[in-house]
Amino acid sequence: MKLLRFSMMLVLLPMLSGCLSSLLPKAQERALYALPAPVVLKAKTALPGALLVDIPQALAPRDSRDVLLMRDDGELQIMPGVAWVAPLPTLMQDLLARQIEMAGAAPAVAQSAQNYRLPLRLSSELRAFELHESGSTLKVHTEISLRLICTRDTRLIAASEPITVDAAPVPDNAVAATAALRDAAGMLARQVVFWLASVDARSCTE
Repeated sequence: MKLLRFSMMLVLLPMLSGCLSSLLPKAQERALYALPAPVVLKAKTALPGALLVDIPQALAPRDSRDVLLMRDDGELQIMPGVAWVAPLPTLMQDLLARQIEMAGAAPAVAQSAQNYRLPLRLSSELRAFELHESGSTLKVHTEISLRLICTRDTRLIAASEPITVDAAPVPDNAVAATAALRDAAGMLARQVVFWLASVDARSCTE
């Protein structure tokens, strides 16, 4: 009798699982977005040595693939229906490296220290990269800080003031808001190039 009951349970379990799966809400699909490609830009001066671009540091939840929205009360929420194709710091590292390379701001640029002995390293912290609630519209707020380091002796060559890019209000719409964040990321990358061009790093390669 016990064996019969056990056999019936084995038969019913797949049926029960199928019923539950049809009742439970499915995970919402999200449109995936990349950051923009670098633009043609010519740096006024170039660094005296090759540059390693680190992955920007970012506290959770800015280290994720989520597009973030900050409410008026300071609560960070996830923007529904949209996401980045990869964790945001990884995307920013790639954009910064490619923009610096395209602008000629360093003789060589790498994103990994493996197999490289590069004299200069760009370290950064992504302090903000989100939408802020403003009535019926959203505002973009992004902020990054930079540190240029001489890898020979881990000496700090220069540190930037926080670089911010804020955009005009956009509709409370996930697609429009994500597009505005993408534009802000491109502007941040260009500001990083301008900052590097202002730094005198010759002491690291002399």
